[in-house]
Formats: sequence, C-alpha cells, structure tokens
Amino acid sequence: MFLRLLSLNSLFFIGLISLLVTPLQAAPRETVPLYRWDFVEDKAPANAPLVPPGFATWQAVTIPHIFRQSGLPDNTAAWYRKSYKFSDTELAGRVFLRLDGAASVTDVFVNGRAVGQHKGAFTAAVFDLTPALAFKGSNELLVRISNRDADTDGILSRSNLYYTNGGMFRCAWLIKTGAVHIAPDLGSSGVYLTPAKVTADQADLHVRTVVANPLDHAVSVRVRHVITSFDGGLVAEFGGDRTLQPQTTINLDLDHVIRQPRLWNLLNPELYSVTTTLTADGIFSDEVTNPLGFRTITYADGQFLLNGREVRFLGVNKHQQSETDWNAVSVEESVRDFKQLADLGANTVRLAHYAHSDLEYTLADQAGIAVWAENGLAGQSWDKMATKDKLVTSDGERLTRELIRQNWNHPSILFWSCGNESTIAPASRYAEIIREEAPPGLVTYAANGPEPEHCDFIARNTYAGWYGGHLTDFGSRDKPTLTSETGAGSWITHHAPYDVFAWTVNKFESEEYAQLFTEYRLQSVFRDQTATNPMFLWWTFREFFDRKFKDQRNTKGLLTLAGSRKDLFYLFQAFLKPNQPVVRLLGREHFLRTFAADSGIKAYANSPELTLTLNGIRIGTRRNGDYRIPDSSQKAKDGSVKPRPGIAVANVFLWKTSLAPGRNLVEVDDGRGHRDSMIVYQSPTGSAPPASNTDLALDLRSSNPQSPATFIDRPVEAQGAFYRDVDGSSDNTFDALPDSVTGAAWIATRRLSEPALKTDLAFRLNPSATSGATVFVVASTGTHPTATLLPPSADAIAAAASLARSLTITGFTRAPVPMVWRDHGLHLADAMLWSRHLAPGESLTVTGHTLDYVVLLRAQNPQPQR
Repeated sequence: MFLRLLSLNSLFFIGLISLLVTPLQAAPRETVPLYRWDFVEDKAPANAPLVPPGFATWQAVTIPHIFRQSGLPDNTAAWYRKSYKFSDTELAGRVFLRLDGAASVTDVFVNGRAVGQHKGAFTAAVFDLTPALAFKGSNELLVRISNRDADTDGILSRSNLYYTNGGMFRCAWLIKTGAVHIAPDLGSSGVYLTPAKVTADQADLHVRTVVANPLDHAVSVRVRHVITSFDGGLVAEFGGDRTLQPQTTINLDLDHVIRQPRLWNLLNPELYSVTTTLTADGIFSDEVTNPLGFRTITYADGQFLLNGREVRFLGVNKHQQSETDWNAVSVEESVRDFKQLADLGANTVRLAHYAHSDLEYTLADQAGIAVWAENGLAGQSWDKMATKDKLVTSDGERLTRELIRQNWNHPSILFWSCGNESTIAPASRYAEIIREEAPPGLVTYAANGPEPEHCDFIARNTYAGWYGGHLTDFGSRDKPTLTSETGAGSWITHHAPYDVFAWTVNKFESEEYAQLFTEYRLQSVFRDQTATNPMFLWWTFREFFDRKFKDQRNTKGLLTLAGSRKDLFYLFQAFLKPNQPVVRLLGREHFLRTFAADSGIKAYANSPELTLTLNGIRIGTRRNGDYRIPDSSQKAKDGSVKPRPGIAVANVFLWKTSLAPGRNLVEVDDGRGHRDSMIVYQSPTGSAPPASNTDLALDLRSSNPQSPATFIDRPVEAQGAFYRDVDGSSDNTFDALPDSVTGAAWIATRRLSEPALKTDLAFRLNPSATSGATVFVVASTGTHPTATLLPPSADAIAAAASLARSLTITGFTRAPVPMVWRDHGLHLADAMLWSRHLAPGESLTVTGHTLDYVVLLRAQNPQPQR
C-alpha cells in the first residue's frame, strides 16, 4: 500500500510543481511559495498601533518558522516582511496571500495599508492583496502575528492539551488569478464536491463553485469541471454558464451523474481528481484542482457502515509536531509520519485536536486512512485556565466553518468533531454548525464526561489503569463502546520486571507496564470483544509536546518524539497486519538488566510459534496464545483487595529463562525465515557484570563505587539510551549519531551529571585489536538548541571547558561537526564529539567531571559482532 502512497505523493508534488511553471494561458492560476522572509519581534505594548519597528535589525528566516526558532517565547508578537514585484498582467488580475497556519492573530499590510486580519492559528487564512498593490516595482508585504495571551481568548488556539507555537508555522503562498476568479471562500478552494446516492452503479455529484467578479461591469462566465481517475483517464466533463453582475460573488451549482464509480475505501482508496476552470468573456481566468472520493458512511445500532459494509475503525491519534521544529513541521516530516502509519497498519487516524495541514489530509486521502478532524476546542472541561474557549464565540463558529469548508473535498474525513473534553455549550453549538454546513461525514465528539447535542455518535476517552483504576477495567462490555482515546505513557529509559503492575504518572513510566496495559486492550479489541469495539483509537501515535506532562512531553506515543519506534509499535503491527510477518524482541534499550536473571525474555510476533535461542543454545518454542498477562490485584478505598485475573493474549511470547551473568546474545525465530536478535547484559546484584577477555576495554575501572562501569560490547544506536539506570534517574538518550561513531561500543555508567556519581574511568585497550582503536567522548556543552528556549547552564559550561582541557592534554581532538543529544529531562542539548587513537595494549584514563558524557570505542578494523 505504501508504494502506492509514495507514487501518489509523487503525483501530488508533481502536480504542485506544474501549477508553478505552466504559462498563464494554460493555467491561469499561479501559486508561488514564499519561503524567505525577514523577521523581528514586536516589542510594542498591547493596544499600541500596529507599526513595524523603524530601526530594528531584521533576521532572515525560512518559512515554516516559529518564534522560538529565533529565541523568542511562544506568547509574544512579531513581524514578517517581504518585498515582491508584479508584472502589469499580474496587477490586472487578483493577488492573494495564503497562510496555511499562523498563530494566532494575523494582520496583513501591503505598502503600509491594512488589507485584513485573521484570528485563529490552525485553519488557513487568505488575504486579497490586490487593492493595496500600487506599484509595478517592489511592493512591501508586512505580516504581524500575535500569540500573546491577551489576544487568544475565544479563537480555539489555546489549550492545556497542546502547544501553540507563535509564528508562521506552515507554508505561505502567493496566489495569482485573473480578475474574475474562484473565490477562496473562508480560505477554501472555492469548489465544493458533494457526492450523493452513491452505489456501485452510479453516484450523483453536486458541485458548487464560488465565483467572484470584482470588476465594474458584468461578465459572462463559464465554469467547466473535468473529472479524471487516478491513472489520468477522463471520467466526465460538464459545465455551466452564467452572467455575473459587477462586484458580485455567486454560487454556481451544477449536478452530474457518475456511472459505475470506483469507491473510496479503507486502505484501498479510489481517488479521483476534479479540475475546475473558469472563463470570463471567453478568456481563461482561473483554475483549481480538488480531490474527489465516492463513499458513504453511516452509524446505527453500534455499527459503522462504509459503502454499505460493516467496518471497524482501528488506529491512532496524531498531533502535527516534531521534536526539532515543534509545530513548524516540514513536508518531509509529515510524509514520514504517514509512511509509518501505513507500516503500522492503522485504517484510521484522529488528527487531534485542531485543523492539521492540507497535506496531512491529502496523504490520508491517498493512503485510504479514515480521518477524524477536529476544530481546536479541547480540554476545557477540567482546564483551570481562566475562560479561554469555555463559551461559544463568533470566532469559534467561524473557525469551525473554516475547518469544514477548507477540507470539504477530502474523502478521508469521515468524522467531523465539535470538540474534545470541553465544556458542553460550545461543543453543542459547534456540532450544530457542522450540521448547518452539512459536509459529507458524521458529527462526533470525544467525551470524558457530559455529552453535547447534535452529534451522530459520541466516543469516549478512557484511561483505566493509568490515571486511576485497573487496566482490566477496560474489559467486558455488554454494548458497543467507541474509544476515541486510550493509552499509557512509557519512556524507553524506564524499565521494570515483566510482571510488575507499578507506575507513577510523569515520574516512572516503564515500557513493561505500558506493554501489559496495551496487551490487555488489544486482546479485547482484536480477539475477545470485536463486536463491542467498533472504534478503537490509541493515544497517541507519536509523542508530542504537552503542557500537562513531565518536561512538556506526552509519553503515550508508539513513536518517540523523534519518530523512532517503541516496542509497542510492533504489537499494534502484529494485530493490525496479521498477514505481514512481525518478529520483535522487547527491551533492547534495557541493555543492562539488574532484575532477577529469570525475569524473562519477551517478544512480539504474529506467527503461530516462536523459538528462543540464548547464547547459541536453543531454549524452546512457544505457541501463539500461550502467553497470559499475570494475575494481579487492586486495593479498594476501604482497604479490601480485589483479585484481577490475567488473560491469554495473542502475539505475545514470554520465556522465564535465566540470562547468564554478563553478555547475552538473544535470538528468536518464527521458523519461516523471520527473526530478531539483540545483545543484553545481566547483573542481578546491581554491580558491574563480569568482563570478558575479548572486550576492547580491558581492566575497566571506575574510581567511584557508586557509579560502576560496564563495557557494553554492542554497537551504540541512534536515539538509544547509554546510561545504565532504568528507574527514572537517568533518562538521557542519543539523537542522530555521526557516521564516524558507527559500530562503536560504549562504557555504561550511572548519570555523570549527578555530582555524587563523578568518576574517573580507566582501561587498557585489548592487545588483540592489532590496528588499535578510536576512542570517542561525547559530552554536553551546557547549551541547548535555540528552539528549546532553555538557558545555558554556567556550571555545565564550566565543566565542559574543564573536560575539553583534560581531553586535549590526553591527545583528543574535537570534531568540527555539531551534535545534539538529550539531557535527563529529554530536552535536546548541544553536544561535542572528541576522539583519539589508542594503540594495542595502551592504557587511558578519562578524568571525571560533573557533566553528561559517555566514552565509546571502535576498533580500527572492527571484528564481526559475537
């Protein structure tokens, strides 16, 4: 499927490029991306006249851009500036500025003249620049964007459930058309495609085109619609004529019957394209292209019917954020996310909690993934912030209409949401707005309490076993229940024995407890109670920045914030894609295990059986279905203890076999050519495990008994952990790694930025490394990337300088390439890379410092991994 998605992506971008290069007479609409702008903070006080600073130093920035990328807080205001020249032909037509996303209040000026304002962060805004374009030469375009707290009441751009980064965080475009044009109605394409009476034999198609004539005389207009199939074949062509009076805007409605339409379906989308051209007095004046999909969706008696057939909507929730760029997500990052969604096997994605970019809806159209779209109303039911968005506002009504009209033609949007965990009055009103607009699809809401009116169905956000209760409370249901959210947090550096039911939200969130939580739910949804789970959406697909959680991060993702896969990704994949082999050993990030040696070895797979081999010895084969979640209990408020029996779970395998002290090679095989392996160390006493005489680092010693050192003889991994503690005291991880350290092993210690754990590390290079080895030291610098907004640490900067002097004295040189990794709070932190050659048998001591750092070794001619 994703091969098709990639080809569709290619067609999408090729189509976009063609719009940019086709001559005016062939394509009268020209769309030009505006990447480069000048930027400066607006330091004027609130309610001051909107005037750009006269003598400020402007910074060159590239869109998408957010304030924090320039070192400014999210809740400030700033100016963007750009100059542009237009030809006589362009000045005779219309010129629009389209901002795909700008937070949160946008004012646009051309040549000093105000041309419009838009309130709201996540829906697109379109401004007609034409009346203010006074010059054939350079025209100055100024955009002032405010994300100040006082400016954001009632405009659905603030919530304690997500971050809204101030700035022009999505793409900006100039749109040039003829004078008579297809109007960008509330930021939409101006063309609304509405299929009706859809069957395999035929479908009615109603097309509304919003046409504007700004001229001072009447014109004769013709609208023509050409429908083509995915492969470019002509499907239908029809049109209509109208005389358009001066300075008027009309809806030109046309109907057509499509014979034997191919239906848009989950994971099997049949996607059409509709090109709408406009001529005025016989001259091409405008053209737009929209996607079209034929499908029906209903919900009744606990069942969804898509195109008349019962379906279950199984997938995830997703925010549009990345670790490095926050809300300013690149096109490439969105495409990667949707490739991962396709790999996961999800047929549904809830694009929470606000309008996402048009690209994400387009990718869902092309992949056949159903979308739940939301308007930004989120979290007010328990939000202690003042009154933001707790009442119905005219801006909230408008923004809900903008969400609908701008995304009307996306066949993937089956569900239109009026809110999430909000106060009921605005949710009910915005549901009513959706009904008034009547887009194709169902009206819904995600509830954790009272439910609004005017919805086709209500889904529930349920977290039994996380914020309270027991994970088995998700269990037996006597009627269909729709799950819009459920999930448990997990950090790849937090670990516990596989049978421990213990967690503390925001403090200790082990992968192992999250696995128990998830295993119970997936067995219920996919095996034991399929009839009562017509919708199940996991919270969340990818970690994101969140105002509620430790270090501003929501940890419930199947992917980390950096986009790497956690072990739980593979459990979902095993259930969602039963015909695609999945084999995954769990806990490779738990590289040094200090629990009981027989705590177990666990794997996820969807094969009938799985065989474990440990250190070359075949341990045994488990059948799919043998595994059971351990029995547990729950203590009630009155002190009584209630037993909670476990259940059998498919696609999970567990061997209660003992790891050997020291290094272990763990392998699993499904007998059908699919296998996985990992290297982990075992030290149940908590001390350093026994060393091997084949280790690169021999006679390894730590001067501090509180921080034992262990040589980990396996390649270091990008995004992986490197400190040994797994109790929440050392959550540091790598980010991307430079090629120079590929294949290097490392020395694991406790977190060295903790003063009590400062230690000198000494070792001797194994003489068997006849060509010697390269020793690397990766260390924090005490600073962070600009977008984190974290201040430099004077203590860490001083420690980094001291370490640098020490390394220089001992023969290290610093690599010129910049690095980042993550500190204990999982914030991105700047790092430096040092290296030196070490001869066979040569000894080295790395002097201790109170700073995050790690020592790595790589043989000059690395031997194959044992």
